[in-house]
Amino acid sequence: MFDDRLASMLSSAIVRVRRINYVQPGGARDVDEGPFEVTLDSGAVYRLESGDDGESLRLAVGEWVDSFAEPLSLENREFVARSGKWVAFDVSSDRDFCRLIGARLDDLNLLITSGRIVGVELVFGLATLRAEVRGDELYIDFRYDNDR
Repeated sequence: MFDDRLASMLSSAIVRVRRINYVQPGGARDVDEGPFEVTLDSGAVYRLESGDDGESLRLAVGEWVDSFAEPLSLENREFVARSGKWVAFDVSSDRDFCRLIGARLDDLNLLITSGRIVGVELVFGLATLRAEVRGDELYIDFRYDNDR
């Protein structure tokens, strides 16, 4: 699963970062959870997300596709109005994510629990991004280490 796909990040710089967040009816956005997507200068796009079992980390290839994109049927429009939907947001200029633009992956550490890959730490110079599945959702945390 994490074979050559993540290794290809070692030779490419990140040019765009997106988070896929759930947007509630009325527009409230849950920014703490949801898939994480990077586009590399090579053109490759990778997405980290919760696996089908809700406990393991999944690495997907390609841009996230909105299954509720316009044009919507009346039934789907009503569903979205009642329930909300997942939406991709370009977070390349956001506080923490902007540090990844132009960065190359220096190292990665898989987080394994009960034999499953549940997360990954991606090291970019002094910044470490930790992506971890908890309770069926992907959470992202940053750490900055000025001692390296």
